[in-house]
Amino acid sequence: MLMNVSLILMLFFLWTFSRQRMHVLNLLISLEAIMLSVLVFYYFLTVAYLGSSHMFLMLLTLAACEAAIGLSLLVGLLRVRGNDLVNSLNTTSWFAKNSCCWKNGEVT
Repeated sequence: MLMNVSLILMLFFLWTFSRQRMHVLNLLISLEAIMLSVLVFYYFLTVAYLGSSHMFLMLLTLAACEAAIGLSLLVGLLRVRGNDLVNSLNTTSWFAKNSCCWKNGEVT
């Protein structure tokens, strides 16, 4: 029963992740919710069938590392861009405007 609930939650969070278009922070929260539902599913799977918790601990470690990397990338994005909008992640226009050969709208 709880395994079915965790699968439904995982599908719901995947759907919300695919619907996020504005802020990177919302994407990171959705990813953390997906990892939480995967952890709950795998925990009930190991308790019911396998009895080993090694893979559960590896998934928990992976979730913690993913959260730390995502937060550090978000801080870096906020320092460079000043916002966390997904639309501002187009790096080619930013590098073109801030390169050393771009002066007053003219390429030198």
